[in-house]
Amino acid sequence: MVAIKTVVGIQEPEDRKSFRALKAFLKKQRKQERKETEQQSGAQLPEAVSMIKEANQPENLAFMGRFVPQMFALSTFTLATAFPFVSGPQISTKGSLLGKGMYGSGPFRFDPWELYKDGKISSMSAVLLGAVGEGKSSLAKSMALRFLLHGYKLAVMTDSKGEWTVVVQAVGGSVIEVGPGRDARINPLDPGTRPSRMTNGEPMTDAGWKSMVRSRRMTLLKTLVGILVLRDLQSTEHSALSHALDASVEKYGTEHVLLPHLVDFLRSPDPDMDPELRKAYLNLSYALDRTKEGDLAGMFDGPTTVDFDASKPAVSVDTSALSGASAEAKRIVNACVGSWVEAMVTNPDGGQRLCVYEEGWDNINSEADLERMVVSWKLARHYGIFNLLVIHKLGDLNLAGDSGSRMNTMAQSLLADAGIKIVYRQDESELKHLADKLGLSQRECDIVRSLKKGQGLWRINQDSYCVENILTAAEKDLLNTDARIVEGLDDEEWEDAA
Repeated sequence: MVAIKTVVGIQEPEDRKSFRALKAFLKKQRKQERKETEQQSGAQLPEAVSMIKEANQPENLAFMGRFVPQMFALSTFTLATAFPFVSGPQISTKGSLLGKGMYGSGPFRFDPWELYKDGKISSMSAVLLGAVGEGKSSLAKSMALRFLLHGYKLAVMTDSKGEWTVVVQAVGGSVIEVGPGRDARINPLDPGTRPSRMTNGEPMTDAGWKSMVRSRRMTLLKTLVGILVLRDLQSTEHSALSHALDASVEKYGTEHVLLPHLVDFLRSPDPDMDPELRKAYLNLSYALDRTKEGDLAGMFDGPTTVDFDASKPAVSVDTSALSGASAEAKRIVNACVGSWVEAMVTNPDGGQRLCVYEEGWDNINSEADLERMVVSWKLARHYGIFNLLVIHKLGDLNLAGDSGSRMNTMAQSLLADAGIKIVYRQDESELKHLADKLGLSQRECDIVRSLKKGQGLWRINQDSYCVENILTAAEKDLLNTDARIVEGLDDEEWEDAA
């Protein structure tokens, strides 16, 4: 609570005797009014109120003379109650203009990098949740577009519906379309772009880079095998996979090694090898054969044919062609593409970047994606990225697994480690769960209940901001995620449907 000075004034006439008489009269009158008020209300009237009443006496203006200011102390708490017609709080005056405060706080500007620099947030991740059709996708996309205007970059880590394709193409970015029948081919064992520094800030060495690439490749290979055989690797299988990877890299070079090279090596174990290890070699080769056949054929069995240019403003991975593929194929694609894109965008030399996980529930039920997201949340500041996870409701996090399971714990950590929570209107059944998890007050729950389309409650640390996202005329068609439904509607009807 801050004490401030408030000024009231009276007129000092030239006749000092009259002036003293006036002061005595006003003092007596003030005491009498104070006594009457206390008798009526049964409470003691603060001095500040009676001093303000003195300033309102018409007799104060009956004399001509020098204006003498009189000052008194008043806390901001009391002042806000006495004078409620003031604007609400603002998080910052720097950053991209996303809309306006709903309670008179004026323009709402947001820049997580500036907020972190100013010490207003400690986490570079956010969770955006809202019921279907409440405008959360429009907020994510308008945020991305306006960040681009401030020199930041965009990476859409997952786009299972292809909604971001038109946005990324409109700003001159790269869209990587992956799926059956697509021309794009990705080598998931690509080493990626070598960063200039390691995670501890030290200059990157050859040994450090080699170790980083190998660790990333082993993580991906173990994930693929786990998806295909539906269990964790046995010790002999881990040894076989590690040996086959090292032998393939030595033979073909770290820049050119492919999954088929690894499979070929696993299929030809040494005849004098231990029988258990030989069996592990063959089992792994049969499992990894799945990555180059059926609905995965032509996607990961050759050199990368798409160009990820880190200098471009935006990149997205469009996996909408997988809509009819098997669940196994989707998980393999997410694992391979996610690992490949992560190796590119987490390079701190690539500039500051917004990383969007659209339809985040689809990532949460994949262990490989979830593990990468947890790491990305932890190392976001080092990578220079800001993560945005978009889900429908907090219950989506339970898709990771049963309560108390390892995957569920990881999913819940994404919410706990996110310094910013943006809540759009939720179903009534979700409000109690929302209040418990986010610590919302009854007033905040009432606000969430009454939010209209495009309006959200922003929780930044322990502070709340009610913000209405405003789209420009140029953005409306670009950000419309229901184009086939609302085609032909005028602007007013569009706003009701979008």
